[in-house]
Amino acid sequence: MSETLMLPDGWTLVKRPPALVRRFQFGAYAQTRHFLDRLAALSEQSGLYPDLGFGTTHVNVTVHGGDGAPPGSAEIAFALAAAELAQAEPAS
Repeated sequence: MSETLMLPDGWTLVKRPPALVRRFQFGAYAQTRHFLDRLAALSEQSGLYPDLGFGTTHVNVTVHGGDGAPPGSAEIAFALAAAELAQAEPAS
């Protein structure tokens, strides 16, 4: 990752392979599902498709840099947007 880029809150940079990782925790399955649906839309919009692992009340997100490169500004922007999506409440 470039030294000029700031790591978003809650995200960890791993070195091998270079990626940003974060676990999002939710109180109920409906919140998890809502986040996954919105994350899918973000992926379609941004063209970035993270690796996901999830259960009833959590989602693990791993965002890799392009072609094995460290995460850059596009991946940082995705991470920030994903964190915002995690705060959004599902519609009733």
